Amino acid sequence: MTTKQIIFGVLSAFVFASCSNDEKVVFIYADETPVNPPVQATLKEKAKFKIGAAVKMKDLQGEVNYKNAVVKHYSQITAEYEMKMASIWTSSTVYNWTAADYLVNFAKDNNMEIHGHTLIWYDSFPDWFKNAKYDSIAFEAKVKIYITDVVGRYKGKVKSWDVANEVFADGGALREESVIKTVFKDPIGFYGRCFQYARAADPDAKLFYNDYSVVLDAGKRTAIKKMVTRFKAKGYPIDGLGDQFHYANDTNKQTMKTGFTDLASTGLLIHISELDIKVNTGKSDSYVFTDAEAQKQSETYQYITSMYEELPQNQKFAITTWGVTDKYTWLTAFWHPKEYPLLLDNDYNKKPAYQGFLAGLK
Repeated sequence: MTTKQIIFGVLSAFVFASCSNDEKVVFIYADETPVNPPVQATLKEKAKFKIGAAVKMKDLQGEVNYKNAVVKHYSQITAEYEMKMASIWTSSTVYNWTAADYLVNFAKDNNMEIHGHTLIWYDSFPDWFKNAKYDSIAFEAKVKIYITDVVGRYKGKVKSWDVANEVFADGGALREESVIKTVFKDPIGFYGRCFQYARAADPDAKLFYNDYSVVLDAGKRTAIKKMVTRFKAKGYPIDGLGDQFHYANDTNKQTMKTGFTDLASTGLLIHISELDIKVNTGKSDSYVFTDAEAQKQSETYQYITSMYEELPQNQKFAITTWGVTDKYTWLTAFWHPKEYPLLLDNDYNKKPAYQGFLAGLK
């Protein structure tokens, strides 16, 4: 007697039938239950560099879904507000460490890193400090103490710092509204010494300069590169540059790519530091976030992460989204209430933007 096998899909059951010609036919039927697809990697699992998110203490404490999303998808956090000078330095002799301590401990407890943002920012000097009308010597002495105390407190815990933030206005001139320009004849020299103070307080921390529109604004980028050249000549320590990447679906991608390549020519670590992608670019009250708009946003995220992956491995520091969910984004207040710039929707579901980001990673 011979045997014939007729196979239907995956082996799951056998049915034998007798045939008149003394052959035995074996029917092999497929199981109706499909094989479970592999679980898709999260951003932090796929990336070979840190994936960060800007967070707020009140959201981590107040909503378990928010906290769970941060832990699930990200490997690094940045304080959205709580580690800026105005939040910590409440008077000449008093520091408020509550929120900063919480975030540093949260990162440690969840096996994450924390990026310190930011030590010096023209828009975050406390009122008491600005009203004191210090001359350049007293001003710098106070700032040195502040940097030494803050970086020293978190030595070995905060792995990196934005030492200075938004020094340059659009086009590359020094900011006219900055008190630093008023106090110092050589503001760039002052900023360089601030990097020295941070390095002295924690020799192992990576030190960054951070700004917005860097890859789009050739004048600002030129000013930053000149500052880096001067820092290196003077021996001021700087490890990396951050571009905030508050861009939009209609941001010109070739301009972005050209500027990004130019920025990377410094050889420093590169941080996409505050990434979100606006979709309601016309600030329309009737705007609808359609599937087509979501797909455009996804393609923009994919382009940016693919572009970042083209960097030499030793220049990749992190990509940080400025927020976690569309439910809590600064842009609904700053830009327009109908704005959906992040990777997770209001219910913490992955948007097409998340898939685009993921697809751009190697």
